[in-house]
Amino acid sequence: MKLKVMNLMRPLALPTLLLCGIASTSLAGDEEAAQKSSGILPLPDYSGDFLERAYVLGDFGGKRTEWAEKGLTFDISYNQYFQSVVDGGLDTGSEYGGTIDYNVNVDFDRMGLIPGGLLQMRAVSRYGRSVNGISSSLVPVNTDAGHPTTSSFDDDVALWLPVINYTQFFSENFALSFGKYDTSDSSNEFAGGRGRSQWWNQNLNMPVSPALIIPYSVLGASAVVMPNPNLTITGMVATSTDTSNRSGFGDLDDGLFAMLSITGQYQLGDLPGGYTIMPGYGWDGDFSEIDGRFNIDEGQLVPTTKDDTWFASAEFWQYLYVEDRGNPALDPGNGRQDLQGVGVFARVQYTDEDTNPLELSISGGINAKGLISGRDNDAMGIAYSYNRLRKGRFLKSVGIADSSSVLEAFYNIELTPATHLTLDVQVIESALPDADTAIVLGTSMQIQF
Repeated sequence: MKLKVMNLMRPLALPTLLLCGIASTSLAGDEEAAQKSSGILPLPDYSGDFLERAYVLGDFGGKRTEWAEKGLTFDISYNQYFQSVVDGGLDTGSEYGGTIDYNVNVDFDRMGLIPGGLLQMRAVSRYGRSVNGISSSLVPVNTDAGHPTTSSFDDDVALWLPVINYTQFFSENFALSFGKYDTSDSSNEFAGGRGRSQWWNQNLNMPVSPALIIPYSVLGASAVVMPNPNLTITGMVATSTDTSNRSGFGDLDDGLFAMLSITGQYQLGDLPGGYTIMPGYGWDGDFSEIDGRFNIDEGQLVPTTKDDTWFASAEFWQYLYVEDRGNPALDPGNGRQDLQGVGVFARVQYTDEDTNPLELSISGGINAKGLISGRDNDAMGIAYSYNRLRKGRFLKSVGIADSSSVLEAFYNIELTPATHLTLDVQVIESALPDADTAIVLGTSMQIQF
């Protein structure tokens, strides 16, 4: 089998799909072309001078490329952030922290060992603190600082393994996969990046409606069908308990979810666009009923529950203007705007009215890249998100408001292809009682080693 996946495979995202980076495959036409295209993943480019290359550590004198050609690739992604609640919120203050991802891909197809076989792993570390706990936002204002999931916002993580999965391609149109997956990626050209390279607020960089049943790291299995190069359909069943720091096999009887993700790309004239439709269903859980009764159990008030719930999310992205379209690779799952130009995105989400306090979530924004002369790879954007809540008896009693919203703007500066600096500002209208409008400023640096 001579497969070539044009865009790097990525795990299921809390907002999107399991292998959202898969966009197209091609078969080699002769022996030389087949040899060059052998492998599931494309070969990274480690070459270039320090100020020109995409990886700070470079090519190790050609060794890194040699290892990649034999099927082994690795990199380290480092994000450090400083963020301040300068006004409003639950309190004002500033915090500093960072996350480190250690990514390893073993391409058995390229090795010549297992045709169509791919093993992916990601270990993570986290240190420092965030302002998520004092911002008054119901969802993290710093998504990256909230992953991996721990018992509190700011627990340090020495080294956890939330991602280790194996994928087997049986043809260029069908694959099966199983293992542990990170659910925080998003296949959206203008609204991805896991809270690093684009939007920091979780309302804007991924769907929030699945959060009741889909945690950050899950153990599961999936099937991927690609009827054509522009359409990917993923079905998945996985645990509803977070598996960031354990295997997850002991969580199989603590609730499961099933999800269908349909993602595609299209051309509107000469302008690229894309969409994702994602319904999901969870069962064998204890989901509190929004308007249920309260029963006395061992001297405590306990709400009535249901064992199932559902959500649905739909989103799109569309370029409005592109400068020098050419024919660059377009990967809506890589967390960065690929083309120089201007585009828009929007997302709508609904949930089960019996169990989910999030009734409706709507978000959208406009992004741009290379608008400033001489800064072709700088990116920027401004976006807004609105959440309408179902309060039920309990939330009404504690004074929760009917809605919350966030307005966010960012500017991402390319210092070198491997190093980016982001400036971010958020204005948050919280649903929490007695919480003033919060203004949150932040800056972060992303480094690819």
